[in-house]
Order: sequence, then C-alpha cells, then structure tokens
Amino acid sequence: MKADSAVERQTWLGRSSTTMNPDLKDPLPNATYTVDGKFHYTTDEWGSTVRLQVDRMDVVDSDATYESKAVQRRIGHYGDGLGGGFEGGHLTGKRFGDPPEDINVVPVKESVNGDHPCGFYELEQKIADNPGNYRNIDIRIEYDGPPANAGSVTRLGDVNPVDRVPTRWRVLSQDANGVARTPEIFGNR
Repeated sequence: MKADSAVERQTWLGRSSTTMNPDLKDPLPNATYTVDGKFHYTTDEWGSTVRLQVDRMDVVDSDATYESKAVQRRIGHYGDGLGGGFEGGHLTGKRFGDPPEDINVVPVKESVNGDHPCGFYELEQKIADNPGNYRNIDIRIEYDGPPANAGSVTRLGDVNPVDRVPTRWRVLSQDANGVARTPEIFGNR
C-alpha cells in the first residue's frame, strides 16, 4: 500500500503534530508500505517492521525533513524493560527525508545508534558522504521471537513494548557498480 509520511504531509498541511500519518504510527501486520514513493517497509504478523528497502538514500534539504522527538522518546523507553540504555533510532536518518512515524523508528542501544566506532551512525555518515556508492539498501530487522501477548495482537500498538526491541539488524547494499557488499550486522541486545 502507498502512504505519505509526515515529511510529505507537511507540504500540504504545514508543520504541525497533526501531519503524522496514523497508518504509519500503527502499521498493519503482514503488509508492505511504500512510503513517500521511495521507502519500502515490510511488517510481520504483529505489525513490527522487519524489512526496509530503498534504492538510494540522498541527503535532502532540511525543509524536506520532519522529526518527532516524542516518537523517539516513547520508542526508546520500550527498552527500559531490558535495563534501559535505548533510544528511538531511525532505520534511515532524518537527513535522508525519512518518515518520523513508528514504522521507521525502533528501540536502539545508545552505543549502537550514536556516533561510536562501528555504530549505525557511522554507516549513515558513509552513505551521506557518498550516496551514489550505496545502492539497493536492504535492512532486515530481527526480533527475539513472537511477542509474549502474540495471541491478542492485531496491530503494532498491541505488541508489548519490550517485544518491539530488535535483537539485531543486517544492512545489505551494493556499490555504484552493483557489487554486493559484505552485510553489516548491528547487535542490539
């Protein structure tokens, strides 16, 4: 299904909290969303994002971005049940015009998300520095199994917060010549 994120919606409605797309804040299970015409998200049977595909990520003008600190804080707190130290991290960064809604934000250990050696931010910086050399980006997100309340889950909003914390994700991509890179793996527990 096609959907527009707050990034696109703000151009029609102006910058306000009402621009957030409720369908992307609580995505359907077993669905594939094409967001803003370029980000392709796949959800599992509980509505958790398990895959993000994008042909290329280019840095966009700051007017073409939208960030929700409230979403990031809320999702970061989902890791509190695991001892804390998590923050809401974007699967693709704000500088690439990514959606600020839940479909694109997961609880990430601060040591993985921040500007640390071998951290996810380091990869994001490499892509920003040379976007033409990162093609067919495919991020696969893994969880620790079904949610504890799997029998009563019909949408992402029903999943226990701690069960929304990924265990790891793998980033596959190709260089400018179409040669596949060695997957980059980020542990999150």
